[in-house]
Amino acid sequence: MNENAPATFQLPEQMSTLAPQVDWIYYFIFWLSVVMFVGIVSAMVFFAWKYRERPGHKAEPTGHNMTLEIGWTIAPVFVLVFMFHKGFEGYLNLSVAPANSMIVKVNAKQWAWEFVYPNGGSSDELHVPVHQPIKLVMDSADVIHSFYVPALRVKRDVVPGMFSMVWFEATHVGHDDIFCAEYCGGRSTGPGGTELPYAPSDDPLHPYIAGQATGHWSMHSMLYVESKEDFDKFLKSIGDPCDAYVNAGKDCPLKVAADQGAKLAQSKGCVACHTTTGARLVGPSWKGIFGKQESTDKGGVSVDEAYIKESILDPNAKIVTGYQGVMPTFRGQISDAELDEITAYIKSLKD
Repeated sequence: MNENAPATFQLPEQMSTLAPQVDWIYYFIFWLSVVMFVGIVSAMVFFAWKYRERPGHKAEPTGHNMTLEIGWTIAPVFVLVFMFHKGFEGYLNLSVAPANSMIVKVNAKQWAWEFVYPNGGSSDELHVPVHQPIKLVMDSADVIHSFYVPALRVKRDVVPGMFSMVWFEATHVGHDDIFCAEYCGGRSTGPGGTELPYAPSDDPLHPYIAGQATGHWSMHSMLYVESKEDFDKFLKSIGDPCDAYVNAGKDCPLKVAADQGAKLAQSKGCVACHTTTGARLVGPSWKGIFGKQESTDKGGVSVDEAYIKESILDPNAKIVTGYQGVMPTFRGQISDAELDEITAYIKSLKD
């Protein structure tokens, strides 16, 4: 089997062990359809010409042909049974991960993917080692999403309130796009609560270009298949730098915590709703917000450590005036240390 099969006119390159089987079923159905189409249309054209109206020829009933009718009834049954067998076999192969699979947790939210690795580190891009089965355990914080990587030939819905699973084993080093293949909605809010069809952001940390629509179509990430050595370096790079201080019984320095908080804001999709420049998005900008007095639906509140943590874990507890309560909760998706790091980052964003 060619592990690095090139892209064809219809399909992208194959990057997983499952891809050849998926492509075989696709092309079997495709060429069967081509043969049937050509055969049926050719027969139609031939019979239309042979039995055309001509002077001196009288139309007569064709009669009944039991052999022909039994033949065109039974023949498709064998094709359908074969297609069902191959399809079900492929479904089982896609659904049952090998016992030695590495588990990566996938959190889907409007509008970002977050990938949590066995060492507890997370990123907004998926990095995996080559020739290693990867089991993705996925859930959604808000609406239905759909994890889709064309070159791997994997696509699986991610449904709120339940876990879904898909696995793959990459056959060679490379990269491909990760999409959301579900119509999961999208909107942004402008001044005065006006809904906009785009995200008016000039925030350099914001993952979407200013003026580009935000929604499932822009819920984009990347898959990077790496050598074992490069993947180990990646895991080390996303390790929490505050862990060493905490394990030594010391407080993490504010600068270290703030830098880690900036990375978390990106990987956990916070920048999809909050800017760091003062520009307005779905949620309030983080610039200069710490220590500020905010008006909420529950009255005035001071933006301090407690309020920030409450807003992350229970975002609808106090909604800032002029905004709508559309933020999903991060309860169960973020550790206490990460809450402190994001808080340190927000504190560092002074006017």
